[in-house]
Amino acid sequence: MSENNNSRSGAQKAVDLARAAKAAYRIAQAAAVSGVYGAAVAAAKEALPFLIKIAIGIVVAAIVIPMVIFTALPNIFFGYNSSDTDTVIRMTEQAMTIGGTYMSLEDFEKTYIDSVVTAIAAEYEEDGTVIDRIVVENSMKEEDLLWLIAINSAAYQQDLDAMSAANIREFCKSRISYLPSLGLSGDGTVTTLKVTVKRLDPEDLMEQLGFDDDAKLWAGALFETLEESDAIDEYSSYYDSYQPSYGGDGSYSVSYTGDVQYGAECGNEIDISGFTDPDTKNSHDLAAYAIQAWENNWGYVWGTYGNVLTESLFEYKKEQYPDGVGNYADFIEDNWLGRRTADCIGLIKGYAWLDTGNMTIGYAKNGMPDYGANQMYQSAKDAGTLNSDYGSMDTMPEIIGLMLWKEGHVGVYIGGGYVIEAMGTKKGVVKTELEGRGWQGWCKLPYIDYLEVE
Repeated sequence: MSENNNSRSGAQKAVDLARAAKAAYRIAQAAAVSGVYGAAVAAAKEALPFLIKIAIGIVVAAIVIPMVIFTALPNIFFGYNSSDTDTVIRMTEQAMTIGGTYMSLEDFEKTYIDSVVTAIAAEYEEDGTVIDRIVVENSMKEEDLLWLIAINSAAYQQDLDAMSAANIREFCKSRISYLPSLGLSGDGTVTTLKVTVKRLDPEDLMEQLGFDDDAKLWAGALFETLEESDAIDEYSSYYDSYQPSYGGDGSYSVSYTGDVQYGAECGNEIDISGFTDPDTKNSHDLAAYAIQAWENNWGYVWGTYGNVLTESLFEYKKEQYPDGVGNYADFIEDNWLGRRTADCIGLIKGYAWLDTGNMTIGYAKNGMPDYGANQMYQSAKDAGTLNSDYGSMDTMPEIIGLMLWKEGHVGVYIGGGYVIEAMGTKKGVVKTELEGRGWQGWCKLPYIDYLEVE
């Protein structure tokens, strides 16, 4: 046997075995009785990674042993949305949440990479390097997504109780690396920052996770089933309402009748001399930071979090977000270029990521994750106690530095019935009244220390 044949990867072998195992699927389908059981087999063939607690027995070679599938299916197949059984309700909700997270991973990865590139560019420019162009070499192919789903599903053995949206996102990030480099044009007049995004090969990723041959076979079978059935396109619409949003918020509530107040200055300096404790991340200083952003008339640009909007960063953001940034390009150029900018959640992340030693805003620093508005509110709920750490607006305490939330949007409560928020592209960072703005909930951020009222 040739060396090439001997060197076939475990992933390749898994896929080969999975192809052979399709005969077992057909046998199982033919043997199954009609009705729910037949539907279960068909559903398993089409949407395996989205099902719950699957046990698979596959024997391929000269002998084919029937595949046995034990599963509980979400409501999209059998109308479990009408079930009054707590276990089924919880199981269905978790399955849909996991499915929605999978379906939105491409958007999540794009947002994550964008944040990292923004931080890299800002670091170079804060060190005095003028960047004229930003080029990112990155493309997430459908095959990458299928392997990510398959490997993650195998890693958790399809145990929905052990899986979470946060873990899936962290798993997605763990396989990504970056290689930044600076280059000059032929005449030496254009400096280009090039960031190459690399992903671990499926085989390397499985090795890193400590997969044995059985786990690789399982992952290969899941991948093959997804690829051959076109399950992503077939079932993605079922998860639309469960897909988290990773974008900014550009909306302004027309029902709001209060004043929109703008700051009196225009400046890019961040002054920490009045911070309560610059060495920690605390509620009072979050409010002070937000007030400074308002006083200095920071702008709003989708996908930014407090760094100065340079020409190169602006061009990059237009390319990344043709709708959220590109459609407002003329307005942004006239009003926000050369100024500090943030989107709604970026205002909060910028404070958390601020290094008060060198006064630079990095990426995912000081324990604050790169979450969107809805994710950030959900993380606070997960970490806190109802009506003590989060709750509806009728239970809101008078605490400076609370995060206020409504669908897809957040602000910072500064006390006295006022809020600082990055409201939208044509508004920037503004001061608004708490009442009448449509806020749906409040929370203490788990990454911020909440100080006692003095």
